[in-house]
Amino acid sequence: MNQEEELLDLFKNTHAFIPIFQALADSERLLILLKLFYAGPNGKNVTELSGKTRLSRPAVSHHLKVLKAAGIIDSRKDGTQVYYSLNAKQKISKIESLVAELLKHLKMIDSNQDEVIEDETMERIVSKARAVIKSA
Repeated sequence: MNQEEELLDLFKNTHAFIPIFQALADSERLLILLKLFYAGPNGKNVTELSGKTRLSRPAVSHHLKVLKAAGIIDSRKDGTQVYYSLNAKQKISKIESLVAELLKHLKMIDSNQDEVIEDETMERIVSKARAVIKSA
């Protein structure tokens, strides 16, 4: 596989990470994730998560919705309460694979210093990746 095909694969694969990175890009959501990380497998409900924070229950609920949509947390109903818990092992594993892929590309770039990818080529790769992503 040549460098252009490798880059195309990288762009296609990174698309799946956008919701995860968007969900992790908020400090309040990171705080909620930390609370869930230390909550254990039983998780916490909205009341427990909003306690001792400056966030209201609706704000916590909104952040939980974003985290759940990104697949980072799970929810389970227990009577009238909904408990949220971390579901990050698979996502962290995917992020690890993304970092490994990026490191592989950095090594490839270092070893191919003489092979410069022109802007036009990069734009063509990005356009191809976008087309593949839209059709998926």
